[in-house]
Amino acid sequence: MDNKKDLLLIKTHHTRLKWLPMGLMYIAQAAENIGAKVRIIDLSLEHNHKKALTSALRENRPCLAGIGGMYTEFEEVKEIAAIIKEVMPKIPVVAGGPLTAALAKECLADNNIDIVSLREGESTIQNLLRYIDGKIELSEIKGIVFRKNEELFFTETRPIEDINAIPIPAWHLIDPYVYTSTNDNWFGISQLKMLNVVPARGCPYSCIFCDKNVFGQKWRGRNPKNIADEMIMLRDKYGTEAIMFLDDIFDVDKKWVSNFIEEMQLRNIQMRWGCSSRINHADYELYKKMRNAGCCYIFYGIEFGSDEMLKKTNKQVTLAQVDKAVEIAKKAGLRVIGAYMFGMLDETEEQIKQTIKSALNSKVDVGGASVLTPIAGTALFDMALKSGKINPDNEWWKATRANAHINLTKNVSNKKLAYLASKAYWMLFWTRPSRKLPRWFCNLMQHFFYIFGPISGDKFINFIFWLDSLRRKLHLRLP
Repeated sequence: MDNKKDLLLIKTHHTRLKWLPMGLMYIAQAAENIGAKVRIIDLSLEHNHKKALTSALRENRPCLAGIGGMYTEFEEVKEIAAIIKEVMPKIPVVAGGPLTAALAKECLADNNIDIVSLREGESTIQNLLRYIDGKIELSEIKGIVFRKNEELFFTETRPIEDINAIPIPAWHLIDPYVYTSTNDNWFGISQLKMLNVVPARGCPYSCIFCDKNVFGQKWRGRNPKNIADEMIMLRDKYGTEAIMFLDDIFDVDKKWVSNFIEEMQLRNIQMRWGCSSRINHADYELYKKMRNAGCCYIFYGIEFGSDEMLKKTNKQVTLAQVDKAVEIAKKAGLRVIGAYMFGMLDETEEQIKQTIKSALNSKVDVGGASVLTPIAGTALFDMALKSGKINPDNEWWKATRANAHINLTKNVSNKKLAYLASKAYWMLFWTRPSRKLPRWFCNLMQHFFYIFGPISGDKFINFIFWLDSLRRKLHLRLP
């Protein structure tokens, strides 16, 4: 660029929990690499998000504003775009992330949003800055949607083939340790300084509820040397002790995993780490190698407690395989994190209870449960549309927020579904013996929640977080 441009990247204020804005950090570094001056503002960290955003706009006077949004944040994205246009009416507003990839038309129906970014945004942001410099036309930029002559114009899009060309995220633009850390639950070790690294993009499987709008179905692993470089940088610069690898499936390519382990050993990287795997990928010898190289946990998307539901969602695994995989992982010395869901299309109350029972009887160390949300762009969403469970003419996205849902089940009321989801979450996450709480207390709390149901309210949840934080600070390691 001829002149340095200011770019403002904005993370929405939707969630109470604070997660690293990894997507925006990747975008920011790509922009900095061509000379842009970038600021990331995370509105989830701000007490008054409107005031903070307004101040940032007036202080930085950016030439472009980008908003990153997840599926549950449609209303927040529109609200942020309106604030931007109120302060700086003439600057282009770009919306990106999983939300916009699935809801491009809906986003551009809002006149405050000028451009929607599809798929991966690293090269897109560079070309958008070149467009602002007058060097290229919007129509020449791949992977975007914009209004042209009152109609929507979609440009060609495809995933980034050379993933190693993507720069390491702009860690210097944020304070990493103001964000939520779950290391005690995942690693089983208190007070670890943990950060995230993305080792690969894409997933080759086709679960009907999972979105492929951003990273696609082609798995692309980074060069192990590239990953090791980032881990060493995080260790040396930020004192990072543990890495949570953020990708869909870490062990798609077993040879790639072995090469990564060799790279860690060659460069003497003694850091704890954990990753996601898949039930049908369980391999004792590979898991043992991973454990010896510092891997502490495996995350499995187990999802359902019946073969019927697993088959219906195209998970391509069985309950017998689930039990075997958990056994293999634990034998290799790894903690097992299991994710469960319910609310599948036409799922019955009995099947939901079967999933909860299966989860409670499993040997996973930490469990979590949630209501299944049909995401635009997925096969499940299309099925829900066809069955009439979703009305495309209504603002159905409002039902995808964190505190609401679209009920796809069979003969289960909204109230009952929410009750079962909350009860499962409390029983699986907060009261498992693996949380190092006394076993008698875990058993007591499980019976309490089973009989009386979950306790709701942010104040109580915050109190639990405070108690757990105090336990970690005091290094309480109860049996």
